[in-house]
Amino acid sequence: MSEYTQQDRTLALIGIYQASQLVFDLATTGKVDELAYNTCIQSLFCDNPENTLEVYGSDVKNIQVGLNTLLAQMSSEEAVQMRNVEVTRYVLSLIILQKKLQQLGEPLNNIASILETAKGQQTHFGQNHENVIAAIARAYSENVSNINPRVMVNGQHGHLDNPRVANKIRALLLAGIRSALLWSQLGGTRWGLLWSRKKYLQSALELQAMLPVQKEKLTPPTSIFKDD
Repeated sequence: MSEYTQQDRTLALIGIYQASQLVFDLATTGKVDELAYNTCIQSLFCDNPENTLEVYGSDVKNIQVGLNTLLAQMSSEEAVQMRNVEVTRYVLSLIILQKKLQQLGEPLNNIASILETAKGQQTHFGQNHENVIAAIARAYSENVSNINPRVMVNGQHGHLDNPRVANKIRALLLAGIRSALLWSQLGGTRWGLLWSRKKYLQSALELQAMLPVQKEKLTPPTSIFKDD
């Protein structure tokens, strides 16, 4: 991808928001939107995409959770009550971490090596088998977790103490860093995020318009006449 647009940057930013929202959901409820989760995990294995959306399965519906989260988090002051402080903190931490990883270099090489192993495990066990997720989680633990600012995930101990949930959270954090790296490669910056908020919102609304309209299921009207 030699050329990039505002929509490209918005897609990558949505990827960060999606991973962050899912981390929050897992930590607080132990549950997660499966389509959104699968999309985040598979983004780690998308090499040399032809366009930005391909990183997320080439379909906007795959990042609908992130899209909705971005719109809520970056909305106007009048809708401040819709914002989630934890999600915002995760997003900013992931953006800072990706920059530090780029500067260090070696951790990124180590992560790439572990992901290559995990890709082979996918062929044997299946895309999101717990062994695959454990390998991705290890890539995060060994190469990211000790770099400041450390991402402190808040939630219910019953979920955070569950090894499978903990591995999913670490895998999602790594997916968030992958999107943050992409965002940076596409020209995204923290200052640009601050000064170009309206551009990101406009682009996000345009992406939202591409989603299929959800038709409400109508309940057949009940007759006001009773049988005699």
